[in-house]
Amino acid sequence: MQTLTMILANVPVWVWALLAFIIAMGLRLSREQRMSRSRLLLVPAIWLAYGAWGVEATFGLNAAPLLAWAAGLAVSVKLVRSSGWASLVRKEAGLYVVPGSWIPMGLMLTIFCAKFALGMGLAMNPALAHQTGVALGFSALFGLLSGAFLGRSLNILSAGRHATSPAFA
Repeated sequence: MQTLTMILANVPVWVWALLAFIIAMGLRLSREQRMSRSRLLLVPAIWLAYGAWGVEATFGLNAAPLLAWAAGLAVSVKLVRSSGWASLVRKEAGLYVVPGSWIPMGLMLTIFCAKFALGMGLAMNPALAHQTGVALGFSALFGLLSGAFLGRSLNILSAGRHATSPAFA
């Protein structure tokens, strides 16, 4: 227990601020939102850029981790697009009315925990960055999680094109 306390005490303050921001955003997304097209595209764009940058910054500009990230991304987008994620979406006055969902918070917290675990693991054992299984596994995971946000936004945007038929948030 003392080791855990020592580890947590040495985590930079900005990490806890980021966690608070993620929780605040997750709480906001748990309620119905009216979103513009640009806002719907901004969130997955941020997660995609953050994910690709994180893979490159952690594992270098190596093809295997980047391909694992891209494969995870593609699989996730495909699964989310075909799954009918969560609830009905409608379009009103040029905005997308998106019912609240706890899924985005779960995804964001999963990304945070995975990045935290990877960062802690690399801080304690930097050689992990050169292990193929670690690089491919975490890269694919970050691609899967980023792809879920992209798939969700694509589902919502599709709902706007077919405002009379139900679509999933």
